[in-house]
This record gives sequence, C-alpha cells and structure tokens, in this order.
Amino acid sequence: MAADAQQSGKPKAGAIGIKETLTSLIIAFMLAFLFRGFVIEGFLIPTGSMAPTLLGKHLRMQSEQSGYNWSVGPWNYIQGTQTPERMQNGIEAQDPMSGIPVIASNKRTAAGDRVFVLKYLPLLQEPHRWDVVVFKNPGQHVNYIKRLVGLPGEQVVFVDGDVFTRPFIENQTARSGWESWTTDGWQVQRKPERVQREMLQDVFDSSFAPKDNLEYTSPYSGSTPGWEGVLGSRIYRYSGSGSTALVWNDTRPITDFNAYNQTHKTINMFMTKDANSRFRPFPSSDLSLSLDIRHDGDAGVVSPTIDARGMSFRARVDLGAGTASVQMRDASSSDTPWIELDQGSFGAVAAGEWARVEFWHIDQALWLFIDGVRVCGGMTEGAYELSPSQRAVAATGLGWDELENYPGAGDGRDGMGVFADTTIYRTPKVRWDFEGSAFTLSHVRVQRDISYHINQTRVTRGAHPNYFATLNDEQYFMCGDNSANSEDSRLWRDNDIYAWVRTEIDDTPGVVNRDLIVGKAFVVYFPAPLDNGPILAPDFGRLRWIW
Repeated sequence: MAADAQQSGKPKAGAIGIKETLTSLIIAFMLAFLFRGFVIEGFLIPTGSMAPTLLGKHLRMQSEQSGYNWSVGPWNYIQGTQTPERMQNGIEAQDPMSGIPVIASNKRTAAGDRVFVLKYLPLLQEPHRWDVVVFKNPGQHVNYIKRLVGLPGEQVVFVDGDVFTRPFIENQTARSGWESWTTDGWQVQRKPERVQREMLQDVFDSSFAPKDNLEYTSPYSGSTPGWEGVLGSRIYRYSGSGSTALVWNDTRPITDFNAYNQTHKTINMFMTKDANSRFRPFPSSDLSLSLDIRHDGDAGVVSPTIDARGMSFRARVDLGAGTASVQMRDASSSDTPWIELDQGSFGAVAAGEWARVEFWHIDQALWLFIDGVRVCGGMTEGAYELSPSQRAVAATGLGWDELENYPGAGDGRDGMGVFADTTIYRTPKVRWDFEGSAFTLSHVRVQRDISYHINQTRVTRGAHPNYFATLNDEQYFMCGDNSANSEDSRLWRDNDIYAWVRTEIDDTPGVVNRDLIVGKAFVVYFPAPLDNGPILAPDFGRLRWIW
C-alpha cells in the first residue's frame, strides 16, 4: 500500500515524454521563426528580370544541331492575366550560337529558382554595390530581386551600358543638365573579377558549331590562306606560317540582346533591329574574347584586339617567352603608337602544349588571363578613365554639342532623348592576330558584359543628362540583369509609390529606401527542376552561389 501511494505521487513517464516533445517543438518553431525573420529566408524568383543570372518562370531550350542549352521567357499566358500557361505551345526560338531555329510544343513551364537571402543586420552588415538584393517594391509592396548599382549619397547615370557615379554635395553638385556630365567627380563603376565572370553572357562559342552546316554561317573568317574548319567546325586549324588573323566578319552583330527575351516569333537575334519588338539591341563593346591554342612548333605570339569607341584595345601575349601586356591607342590611324597600361609574366608554354588566352575590355579596363589566372591589367592596373560626356562622345563619334542638339530626340524627361537611338552608336570589331608556327584553336568564344541601356519605349532615369537620380543617405538604386526587360529604378514613375511607403518611409521615385531592403541573395538552393522526362527532377548541377 505504501509503495503504491508513493508511486502514485510521481508523474507518469509517458506524460513527461509528451511534455518534453511539445516543449522541444515549441522551441524549434520559435527558433525557426526567429531565424527566418532575422537571419536567412527563402524566396522564389517569379520573373525573368534577372535572367540569365537568376530565372523566374521560363522554358528550357536545347538545339539538337549545336547542343547549346539556354532559357527563354514564357510564350503563352492565361488570358487576361500575367500567369504563364502550364504547357507552352508554338515556340519558335533561335539558337543563340548558330542562329538555327528551334521549334517546340507541349513544353512544360519551368518554375523559378529558389534562393536563400541573408538578412542585412544594422551595424553588422551593409548592402554593397553589385549585391543581388531582395527588397519591397516601393510601388507594389511585394518582394523584388535586383542588383544594387547605386549607393547612398551618389548620383547615378548610365552611359553606353556602364554605370557611372559621383558623390553628391548639397548646393555644390548639379542635379541635371548637359553640363552636369562634363564636370569632375564621375567614376565608372568596375566589378570585381568574381562578380564580372557571373555577369558575362554568351555571344558566340565555337564549341557549339552545328553538326549540319547548311543553315550556319560562322561569324569568324581567316585573313589568309591556310585556315581550316572556321566555316563550320568546332576546331579551327591554321597550317600556314607567318602572320595571320581570325577576324569577326559581321555576319551577326555584337549587341546586348538577351536570348531569354525570345518570347515571340518576330524576333531575329542576329538583326540589329526588330521593328515589332521593344528589345531593339544596342551595340555592345564591353567584351570578353577567349580561346584555347596549341602550336605545332615553338609557341608564338597571340594578340586579341577589340576596336571600340574610336579606340583599339589589345593584349600582346608571347606564349613562348611567357610575357604579356595590355595596350590601347587611338584607332584613327594604324601609325598611332600603342600605350602600354600594364605588363606581366607567366610560365612559358612549350611546343604542343595547350594554353587558354582570355582578354577583357569591360568597364573601361583591360584584363588578361592565361589559363584562368590574371597576368596583367585589372580594375586598377588596366584602367583608363572617361567622364560620362567623354564616353558618350567616344561611343557615338558625335560631338557633345551635336548630341545636345540632336534633331527630334526629346529632352530625356518628356521624350526619350538622343541616347535611345541605337543607330548613333559605333559597332565594335574583334580579331585575333597570330605569329609563329602552325596551330590549332578550340573553344573560340565571345562574351559580353551586362549593359544598362535606355528603355526603347519609356523615359529612363539615369540615361540622359536631364534626368538622373540623386540618392540621399538612406537610398539605393536597383537594376535587373535582364536590362531590356526589367522593371527597376530606371523606370519607376512618380505616381508608382505605394501610399503607405510615400507617407511613412520615402516619397522619392526610382529609389529603394534602406528600410525596404530585406537582404542579399547568396545561393540558389533549389534551381528550376529539369523538365525533359516523365517526372520533374531536381537540377543539382545548377546549385550555385550568387555573385
């Protein structure tokens, strides 16, 4: 009896287990909510404004001829909505590498990438330029994801696709006017190498030459007899001796057209203009040229060259000696001496060895890489400086007064302005010069940087001296990587601001206040699933960090 009485005074083991389990669950939920609210949160990319860096709902395309794989935006939407239909039909896209049509039907719409966002914590972590940022749209009070290009206290303008900023000083710095782009203080904003590599977009890659060449024209041509494979092979061979060159032959323009924006039948990627599309491309002079080379005999000299904005930019690489330099000169005369910006050295390449040569002309700087390692040039060593007005003159070949008085262009605020006319820009030319013994080339590639240009149908903030942003100490400027198809700080209007945001946070159009920023997207943890089978399968190959 006594034992029974004593035992009855203790709680049952089952009751203790349930209580501990419930307590653990409550604590776990609390920690999860705290973690989500203050540290990391997951987001689904809804649209293609950051394509191809990050994908919203899209279609995965692949050319049977070249093997090239890329994404395009949805073609078919539920009537009266902006919701893509689950199954897409009537798709007639164009392989960005070969130009050959790719036709598809009954194609499943792929979901967007899922990303983790690291919250910005006051005093511990601040937003930085080029971060990919999630924030509350001031006009719709929904989550947007864009790239941060303008910081507090700056003025932000876009010239020939690049970002220029300068510090704003109250009562000293002009807020608008043609003279404002000619004064001191402007600086082109260059990207670190890791960020820049993620922002490069394919223009051409010989690795994707089609197996059937009947509909294909190579954009490269050999300048002398002795070339083989250039017209339709993935491997180029030069069996001659002495100097020769591989020259871009202009069968396709080098523009800022984004292959993702092939969303209706009338688009031709290789045409300079498409009268039925608002995606009229601009010439793109911020380029990366690369190839793999193997000499039969002693390694020779390789010189990639980009002619742009009235200037010539080149790297001179002596593979046998292991020396290199990056240079520039005025392109008006071949007698003009080259100006050396930087030089460097690397391990000499022996006969029969492969070497990868990569040359960038991006953000007013030259970079040279051998086998993926920077040898010379860079953000500071390879830089040259132009103000916004000087850059506009160089990009167009027109004088500053001619641009200001360009007939019928509009003032940039009530009308598009002169910089919306794609025909005034100079087109770039690229080539590779070679000296030495016979050689073989592979992976001959051209890529371009992302360009922030003026919208073709709407007045664009930052794209004209009469209309650009001045940020206070709490404001940021955001742009999408899919520049031609992104609703961002360049396009938001005065009446777009959500009423509560206008009264409680910030009434300035075209900016994102610090209080509206959620955090930095840092990883794609669940890419859009593969859709080429009977079931959706995770595309683990596209798990990646975001830069």
